[in-house]
Amino acid sequence: MFDANSTAALLGAFGILDRPKAFLLETFFPFEQTFETEEIYFDRVQRARRLAPFVVPTVAGRPQPSRGYKTGSFTPPYVKPKHVVEPKRAFKRLPGERLLGEYSPEQRFQLAILDNMMLEEDDILRREEWMASQLLTSGTVTCSGPDHPPVVIDVQRNSAHTVALTGGLTWGSAGVDPLQNLRSWAKTTQTNSGYHPGTVVFGPSAGDNFINSPTVTKIMQSFRQTTGNIDLAGKVTGGALGEEVKYLGSLPEFDFFQYQALYTDDTGTVQKFMPDNGVIMGNRGGAAGVRTYGAIRDKRGNFRALPRFPKVWDEEDPSVTLTMTQSAPLPLLGWADATFYALTA
Repeated sequence: MFDANSTAALLGAFGILDRPKAFLLETFFPFEQTFETEEIYFDRVQRARRLAPFVVPTVAGRPQPSRGYKTGSFTPPYVKPKHVVEPKRAFKRLPGERLLGEYSPEQRFQLAILDNMMLEEDDILRREEWMASQLLTSGTVTCSGPDHPPVVIDVQRNSAHTVALTGGLTWGSAGVDPLQNLRSWAKTTQTNSGYHPGTVVFGPSAGDNFINSPTVTKIMQSFRQTTGNIDLAGKVTGGALGEEVKYLGSLPEFDFFQYQALYTDDTGTVQKFMPDNGVIMGNRGGAAGVRTYGAIRDKRGNFRALPRFPKVWDEEDPSVTLTMTQSAPLPLLGWADATFYALTA
C-alpha cells in the first residue's frame, strides 16, 4: 500500500509547492551545494593579478609563486519548524471548500499535512533570505535564538564595502548626486574584487531619492526624447500583484531594482529584510553566492545531504500527527568583495 506520508512522497511533494520568492537569495546566491558533514568547507582562491616578467631570451625563466587559497569552515545553523495536525482538522471545512464539504475526512487530513509542509518550507526559505540579506548588508550574519547560542559567521568582506552616509551627504540633501555615489562605490568594488557591481537593489526610500535626483531625472528625459530605452519610473514590475520586488530600469552601467520584503520576528513584530534607505550593489557572477546545506541529523533521513528533510509521525495518546521539516542552511559569498552596501540616510 502506498504511504502518502513516506519520506519519498514528502520529498516529491516539495517539488510542486508554490514557494515564495526570495529575491536576494535567488539573485546573489544562484548555486546550491550540500555536504554530508556537520561543517561546511569553503576555498577562497587568492587573486594573482601579476604581470609576466620581462626576460632576455637566452636567460632561464624565473619561477613565479603559485596562486594560493584559504580554506574556511563554517557550521551551518539548524532549523526544524514543526506543526501539529489534530484529528479534528479532518472534519472541518477547508478554506475555499464548498459549503457542506466536498472532501472526505481523509482527504482533508492529507491536505492539512501538505499545508503544514508549505508553512514549514516558507519559514525556512524566509530564514535563508534573512541570512542572505545580512551577508549582503554587513558581510556577517549572527545566528541566535531561544535554543541557539549566538554564533557569528563572517565572510570577511572588505570593511570599505560597508558605508553609512550622514549629515549633508545623505541622499535627498542639496548637492548630493546618488548616481555619482554609485559610480564611486562601483570603482571601489572593481578595484578590490575585479568585478563591476552592475546589479543595484534599492530600499523604497533610496529608490525614490535616486529616481528623483536631478542627474537621473535629466538622463531619463534625455533618453525618452531619443531611444526611449530607459525608464526608471517603476512602470515595469517584477511579476504578479503583491510581489515585493520591482524592476526600475537600467543605465549602461547598472540594472536597478526596488525591494521591500517583510517578515515577522520571534516577538510577532513585522520587520524589513532591508532598510528603506539601504542600497545593495553586487556582481552576480563575481559574488559566486552559494546556498550550502549541512547534513540532516536524523536517522530516518539516513544522515543524507539534503536541502530539506520533511517527515510525519503519529503520537497515540492523545491521537495527533506531527509534521516537521529539517534543514541546515547557510548562504555563503564566494567572493564577498564583489558586493557593496550603503545606508543612504
